[in-house]
Amino acid sequence: MAAAIPAKVRRPPRAPIPLRKGSGGSHIIPDTATEPDMPRPDKETRAAAKARIAELKKTRDQAHEEAEKAKATADEVMWKAIAAELDTGEALQLDAAEATDFSRDHVAKRTKQYRTTQD
Repeated sequence: MAAAIPAKVRRPPRAPIPLRKGSGGSHIIPDTATEPDMPRPDKETRAAAKARIAELKKTRDQAHEEAEKAKATADEVMWKAIAAELDTGEALQLDAAEATDFSRDHVAKRTKQYRTTQD
């Protein structure tokens, strides 16, 4: 007869990964022999880096503001043009809603201020 196979085969335990004390287990301790600690920058270097980062943030914020203004302008142009189309009587709010994938109610609300005739 064949030899019986044990019901459960035990594997040897894995070696634990060393973790930094108090890290909550999310950071692995660097191997200082191959990865020495990075030197800390002096105050002047840090201040210059912070100034560069602040300038980058300022540039980003300005670009976002310009993009928001451009978006608002494009929206206004579109809703004025849709309102003009609706005022000619050649299109219905339903047509504008289907063409733009907005609800009919949304089209009515956004074009109301630009309409010369109210439906």
